[in-house]
Amino acid sequence: MTTTMRYLTSVLMAITAVSTLPPSTNAATVKGDKPKDSPGWVVVEEDWFYPLRYDPVLILDSARYHYRRNEEDAAAQDIGRALSWLEYASEHAMPITKEKIDSARTTLEKLKTDLDKGMVYSAARLDMDLAKASTALAEWHYFKARESYGKNDLGYAAQDLQAAVKHLRHAADSAHYEYGMDTITVFDDVFDANASIDHDQLGRELDSIEKATNDLSKALTKAGN
Repeated sequence: MTTTMRYLTSVLMAITAVSTLPPSTNAATVKGDKPKDSPGWVVVEEDWFYPLRYDPVLILDSARYHYRRNEEDAAAQDIGRALSWLEYASEHAMPITKEKIDSARTTLEKLKTDLDKGMVYSAARLDMDLAKASTALAEWHYFKARESYGKNDLGYAAQDLQAAVKHLRHAADSAHYEYGMDTITVFDDVFDANASIDHDQLGRELDSIEKATNDLSKALTKAGN
């Protein structure tokens, strides 16, 4: 299946899933910018994306789970699904994050090709590849959150920040990286169901997530050298 077809299939599944979900009470009413039109592609408003923002984390985690159970075919299928989300992110990325997302895509494309051919990867190498993808997506969500924050769209900013934290936690788990207690506290605060969305607090959390993302990126780069 081509990358475009994977993307099309993922989007159609996403739209079906979203149709069964209740409307978000925190989302702003302003819709996101559409990606450039491409033949055979479905253009999705960003409003459809937010209820699905954790799906890439679940897919990457599923790939890791299946591979560790020697279920290479299932892991390869999960990686194919993850590639569709990375492609979506790339189409919506700022230049500052697009390069890392595309690099992660290239890495996972090779990984999937090798798994489809029956080649064996060490679990540690697969973990690092998945961590790289999650970190790239965390950074993408962070900059989306920062952009929404600058527009005072605090509902969107908070949702992207939550997605960034999900990816950072998954990436750290895959890479066997440990955050400090201050960072863990911020992560927990981002998901505090009893907390209202406060402009100043959200700004502080954005700064903390930026640092956590940068620290993890540096650690992964060092581990890969």
